[in-house]
Amino acid sequence: MNTTQLLAIVIASVVFLPPAYGAISEKTGLKKDFTIETSGYDFEVETVSNFNIQDVQFNREDKKLTFNINSELVNNFAEIQIPVNLINGNLTVFVNGHEIFPEIRKNDKISFIVLEFEGSGTNTLEIIGTTYLPEFSSAAIIVMGTAFTIITLSRKFRKF
Repeated sequence: MNTTQLLAIVIASVVFLPPAYGAISEKTGLKKDFTIETSGYDFEVETVSNFNIQDVQFNREDKKLTFNINSELVNNFAEIQIPVNLINGNLTVFVNGHEIFPEIRKNDKISFIVLEFEGSGTNTLEIIGTTYLPEFSSAAIIVMGTAFTIITLSRKFRKF
């Protein structure tokens, strides 16, 4: 085999054959973890997305996580893990104020959200729950009930 034939084979393999590991998909993700501090607890929200999540804010009154994102792609993809002790219940997801319907799976510890949406540039992603700190709310009721009982009993025993 001469040099010209070898060069032709190398050029043909580079031009016409797919890369050894395949092309990088638009669904390749950047992993980012965010710590949400609220009511004296820290919650880890984990994300993998093909866009840059610049910031996350939590509003406990609205039971809402707001992700400020920037994307250079039109087709956006993300996987988000949210502890159910942070927000739970029926989760509603909005992108730039428009409701989208992602795939949501849950277990006793996390809500796992897989979402896709279109739109490059700066976007806002909101995830709104119907409950906030559900694990601790029942404990708060027990603590308040116990405190009320102790106060009532201590007043009765002072009289004797």
